[in-house]
Amino acid sequence: MRFAVGMVLIDVPHSALNMLGIDESLPDRNVTRVKKFRKGGKSYPYVSPQAWRYWWRKTLEEHFKWELSPLFREQKQVFTAANPIEYPDDDIFGYMRAFKKGNTNITVTRVSPLKNTPLISLLPDRSSVTVDEGYASRHEGDPVPYSQEFYSTVLKGAFSLDLDAVGRFTIIDKAGFKNLLRKDEIPKSLKELKSEHEKIVSKAKKLGVQMNEKEWLMPSEIRKKRAVETIKALRYIFGGAKQTQYLTDVTPKFVILAMLKGGINPFISNIVYEDKGEIKLDAEALISRILEFKELLNPKKIFIGKDKGFMKEWEGELKKVKEALENEGIEVEITTVGDAIEKFAKEVESYYG
Repeated sequence: MRFAVGMVLIDVPHSALNMLGIDESLPDRNVTRVKKFRKGGKSYPYVSPQAWRYWWRKTLEEHFKWELSPLFREQKQVFTAANPIEYPDDDIFGYMRAFKKGNTNITVTRVSPLKNTPLISLLPDRSSVTVDEGYASRHEGDPVPYSQEFYSTVLKGAFSLDLDAVGRFTIIDKAGFKNLLRKDEIPKSLKELKSEHEKIVSKAKKLGVQMNEKEWLMPSEIRKKRAVETIKALRYIFGGAKQTQYLTDVTPKFVILAMLKGGINPFISNIVYEDKGEIKLDAEALISRILEFKELLNPKKIFIGKDKGFMKEWEGELKKVKEALENEGIEVEITTVGDAIEKFAKEVESYYG
């Protein structure tokens, strides 16, 4: 098993990217809060993992022309088409869909090959969140006061993409592994489902999918394309709430990327931290974490990308990282963010042959 893993830092100098909404506990109900969570007695703004995934998905649609899976609503649930053969986002982001009619209930699920954390502020809210006091005054009569929280911070996130799971679909009676159905499992009462299944099978045959009883495997060129474009989308990612008022560039300003055997991401913790209002890079922690999992690193390469205008004081720490790891036989490429992502994408591409 091989995983493409990474950590990103996003500079958000004046932003409100993922909002909690109106604070119902206040009498005027005119205060819009940012999302926060508590850790160690402090509160930190964050962007939810599903919001980050939504940005990622939309970037793949807009920049790489992915045809996204259509949505279906049934009562209080929303499903995608659950067709990973035709729709690459069903493949990469996973799905759950239930087919119900009378007493018949059939469910297909797919564990997402792409896993990610929330985007969490490195600075606590006391030093990063500001309240903007405003007035709505374009109407006749007295202005209506309102308050809007926003923040100035750096958000940290991490991800892991299971390269072996991309384009590989299992048909096993186990939650998360029942990606597709067999024809003999579909009752006659579900005529629409039978028709959908026939279309999936027909499309799979045209694409040259290897179809076995318990597993379908897409051609390596399709798997490669989906995985590579998922990684490349990080370079162009866009999205976020309140962009009209707080226009924010959400592309990463710092990345660390590598490929490992197994699902471990050594960059999630202990690499960057806040100290008295300043964000610092712990070179010793980064070196230690990589060396701890050196045997899992394949190839023995680390890609570090940093925007020239971001954290200029880290240059010395990064040189220390490069020297220490290269003395241990690990190649370290330090370059711009875009170049690091492109070079890492080529490593992902080569994995599929």
